[in-house]
Amino acid sequence: MHMLFRLFGPRRRKNQDEIASRVAEVIVHVLYDVGLDRFLKGTVLLDRQFRLHFYAAPPAPSAAILASLPVHELAEARVFSAHVHEQGIDAPTLERFTRSMADGFMRELRAQSAALRALPAARRTRISALFHA
Repeated sequence: MHMLFRLFGPRRRKNQDEIASRVAEVIVHVLYDVGLDRFLKGTVLLDRQFRLHFYAAPPAPSAAILASLPVHELAEARVFSAHVHEQGIDAPTLERFTRSMADGFMRELRAQSAALRALPAARRTRISALFHA
């Protein structure tokens, strides 16, 4: 029954918390894949399906883009870069700065996208309450 509901039931709407956690995943993934310098020169985009994309070069303007943020414009990314150049990087440092950069990205993406601001902040658990009643 649960599988049928998942297949044919209404799609669950995304929320801002899920997008923020995805921002953190993208930051870590890109830093490990391309390194800090290329990360700082790149751009993070949010598309109409609320998916995040990282581009190493500035992308062409498109109607499918809700928000676009060059990474070097983010204050938290500049602080992270200065810290890494002075003291290096380790796992706790990366985790701490990833959270602050994700918060900064979400702040800037919300400022650019009314659709993102309209999403609920967190997921409601109403559907799971229906199955347990």
